Amino acid sequence: MNHLARLWSSEALDAEVVSGVSYGFALIFFTPLLLVAAGFLLYALFARRSVLRTARWLSIAWLLACIPASLLIVMGWAFNSSKLTPLITVPLWVVAGLLPLWLPVALRSVFGIRPV
Repeated sequence: MNHLARLWSSEALDAEVVSGVSYGFALIFFTPLLLVAAGFLLYALFARRSVLRTARWLSIAWLLACIPASLLIVMGWAFNSSKLTPLITVPLWVVAGLLPLWLPVALRSVFGIRPV
């Protein structure tokens, strides 16, 4: 229980996972994303039709959610420019979110489940 309390302490939430991105900030964005991605994976396992359209819509939703995150990353960099540049951090942030969304599509393609 003590370990769990340390994970939710203010010091832990302020710790940087990636340069310019704190643990708490990543939790706010990636916890809902991973829940949606897990639901999409279950949907992709049992869907009898193509999941490409759903993956595209989820990708658009993620890209829209990345706009405020990108602005916060840039703002954080503006106040402390010794961190990793947002030109690297923001694309990594976007790709890290798109990977779990497109993983079910890739798995359907690899295992030959048709239609993809």
